[in-house]
Amino acid sequence: MGLDVFIKKVVYGGYGLGEDRGRKFLVRYAAPKELVEVEVLKEKKDYVEATVKNVKIGSTWRRTAPCKYYTHCGGCQLQHLDYEGQLKVKEEILLESLERIGKIKVKSIDGVLGSKKEFGYRIKVQFKVRDGGLGFFAWGTNELVPIEECLLVHPKINQLIPALKELVKSVKDLQELHVTYSPDEDEFLLKLITVSPMETEKLRRLKEHILPKEVVCLGNYTSLRGKLIKRVAIGREFSFFRLGKFRLRVSNDSFFQINHTLYEDFPKLVVEGERAKRVLELHSGVGFFSFWMAQCCEYLFGSDANQSAVKDAVYNAKLNQISNVSFAHERAFETLKNHAGEAIDLLVLDPPREGLSEGEAKLIVQNKPKRIIYVSCNPTTLARDLKVLASGGYKIETIRLVDNFPQTYHVEAIAKLKLL
Repeated sequence: MGLDVFIKKVVYGGYGLGEDRGRKFLVRYAAPKELVEVEVLKEKKDYVEATVKNVKIGSTWRRTAPCKYYTHCGGCQLQHLDYEGQLKVKEEILLESLERIGKIKVKSIDGVLGSKKEFGYRIKVQFKVRDGGLGFFAWGTNELVPIEECLLVHPKINQLIPALKELVKSVKDLQELHVTYSPDEDEFLLKLITVSPMETEKLRRLKEHILPKEVVCLGNYTSLRGKLIKRVAIGREFSFFRLGKFRLRVSNDSFFQINHTLYEDFPKLVVEGERAKRVLELHSGVGFFSFWMAQCCEYLFGSDANQSAVKDAVYNAKLNQISNVSFAHERAFETLKNHAGEAIDLLVLDPPREGLSEGEAKLIVQNKPKRIIYVSCNPTTLARDLKVLASGGYKIETIRLVDNFPQTYHVEAIAKLKLL
C-alpha cells in the first residue's frame, strides 16, 4: 500500500513539501496543491525523501515531461510543470527564502524575466563520462544516465554528441567533457577532464580526425579539489558572443552566462534606471554587465578572481571602445578592502552560489556605498546577505526574478538597495 501525501508547495531543490502524521516529506516530481501517492527513498532524522509514484489529484500546471530521460537523469527537476507553473513556483521559492532566512517580508516580486525559450537555451554543458557512456548523473547519485540528446542545450551541441561519443572511446580515464558553443560564431570550445595527462600530439590527432572543424579548441584538464587545472590546449582558446550592441570575447577558462536567449534583456534589466558617478563591480567576469553599466556612469572599476575573465574584460573594453572602465585580477574581499573609505555611488555584486563571505558583507556595511545592485543565483544566500545589509542600514527598493535555468530549480534574482 502506498502512502498518500498532500503537497503544500515546491521548495528550493525542486522538492514538493508535504507532511504525514507530523513527518516532513520532500517529494521529487511533485507540484503544489497535489495529492500524490509516494514511494519512500530515504528516511532521514528530520524528513523523509520520496518520489511520486501516482498522482491522485493533479495540479493544473502538471504536464507530461517532454524529455524521455526525465525522472532518470538528474539534470532537470521541474519539467513536469508547464513553464508558467515553473515561474510561479520560483517566485514562491524566492519569497519564501526571503521571509524564512532573511526575515524580509515582501508581498510580491517586482517583475519576472522569463527565458525566451524554455528549451535549447544552454550554450554550455558538462557531460559526465563513466565506463564508455556519456550523459548526466541521476538525481542525488553518481550513477550515469547515458543520453543521445539533451533538450536544454543548444541544438548544435546535440548535433556534436555523436562526435563526442567517438572521443569517449578514444580517451582513457575521461571523467567529464565540457562544451561551450557560440551561436554567433557557430563554433565550439571543448575541455577533456582526465585523471592522467594527455599528450599534445594525441589531442591534435583527436581534434583533426574525430571532431568537426567547428571545434576550434580542445583542451586537456585535470580536476583537483573541485578546481580545473589546465594541462594543454590545442587551437584558439576563445570565441565571441553578441550581447545586443556589444561583442564579447570569452575564453575557455572564463565564466560566462549560460542562457543565450537573455544576453540582452538580463544586463538591461540590471542597469535599468541607473545613474551614478563611480561604480564598483565585484565578480565582473568578462564584462557581461560592466559595459551596459558603463553607459550609465562616469567610471566603473571591476574585479574578478578569475584571471582569464579579467584578461577578456580588458580586451572587451578595447574591442567595444569603452574607455571609462578598468578591471583588476583580485578577490572581492581585496577589492572592498582596497576601496575602503572611498565614496562609492553604486556597488554591483554578482557572487557565486555561496553568496558574500562574512568579511565581504562586513566591509560593504562599513564602506556604505549609496546604492547596491545584488545579482544572485541562489535565493538562500541572497536572503541571508540581504538580512545583513538591511541591518546595516539598507532598504530594499526592488526584487526581480530572472529565469536563466528553465526546467531546473535554480532561481536568479536582482535586488536593488539604497542606503537610508
